[in-house]
Amino acid sequence: MLLNYKYEIYPSESQKETLEYWLAICRQQYNSALLDKLNYYRKYKKGLSHMLLQKQLTQDKKKLTFLKTLPSQPLQEVFFRLEKAYNKFFKGDANYPKLKKHKDYTSITFTQFGTGTRKVKNKKTGMTKIQPVRYAASFDSDGNLFISKLGSIKIILHRKPEGNIKQAIIKRKGNRWFAIFSVERPANPPEILADLIKTTGIDVGIKKFAVLSDGTEIDNPTYLRIKEKSLKRQQKKLSRMKRSSNNWKKQVEKVQKIHAKVANQRRDFQHKQSYWISNKYSVVIVEDLTIRNMVKNRHLAKSIHDAGWGSFKHMLMYKCERNGGFFVKVKPHYTSQNCSACGRTVKKSLSIRTHLCKHCGTILDRDHNAAMNIEKAGLQQIKWKPIA
Repeated sequence: MLLNYKYEIYPSESQKETLEYWLAICRQQYNSALLDKLNYYRKYKKGLSHMLLQKQLTQDKKKLTFLKTLPSQPLQEVFFRLEKAYNKFFKGDANYPKLKKHKDYTSITFTQFGTGTRKVKNKKTGMTKIQPVRYAASFDSDGNLFISKLGSIKIILHRKPEGNIKQAIIKRKGNRWFAIFSVERPANPPEILADLIKTTGIDVGIKKFAVLSDGTEIDNPTYLRIKEKSLKRQQKKLSRMKRSSNNWKKQVEKVQKIHAKVANQRRDFQHKQSYWISNKYSVVIVEDLTIRNMVKNRHLAKSIHDAGWGSFKHMLMYKCERNGGFFVKVKPHYTSQNCSACGRTVKKSLSIRTHLCKHCGTILDRDHNAAMNIEKAGLQQIKWKPIA
């Protein structure tokens, strides 16, 4: 399995300028490739593959010398990134790819990390031998991050990556820079056999962040709502300033810091809750919600974004896999309407928070009833048979 490890890095001022320049070049390549694909389809009625774009890049390097100022891997990865965006569009998971602005393109990817080997053929003897190779991104002898054509960058590894580092991403977030390592490692096998019988269904919500099928409730911290007044005040100041002025730039940083604070608080909360659930339960079952459609409701969109259901589900998924457990997604149809005891349908509006079944007399919290239905549906889906 693949896991991401994120660390803050501390480049010098000159290194920051170089990284910004590299981001600008990659963004320009992305936008240029997007327009090339669009024009190619209009002319030939077929797609332009990333292989053809890479061949064109090789030709462009002979004419445009500034393309040689950065390592080749980030430039090549631009075309894979664009291809992924098209694949998401054709699957219906995203809109059609758009031209990237400065604020939208914030990372470059080195698809190989550390050291490796390559085969070299001797033209005179015709024999091949294996030579060691140091990739564009690696660690130096002092434990700092080394980037080709940039040098060593200070990094604090507050925890060591467990596994083999496959690639590295350098990301800009406001005025801070981060290195994200994609690490390949095996999943942990279940340590105790008795844990296999521990199953749970999870119903996420707005008033309550999540309710488990055993009745456990997790309160919603609403970090964005708490910072909303402060954010509104700072954004109002920003709107009154002249764009691109020095004061405007300083105010932008203040707004970005508030957003970063909220995002960090939300991520920390979700990591802790997903860690606890994945360690306690071997089978975790959730609804396969289409969040993209749900946020179209303007009355609920902000609360849904503040809860962060999508990122929480992703954390649960990889943590369950890492612990050797099972993560199951079920269809969300009628999980709140059906009775978890008798299975009959009890229609109720969203404002009614208590499930009262007239057929069997079951009285439960609406979310608790939904979580129990989710658990039953998930166990039926995987044909789970409890261990006696």
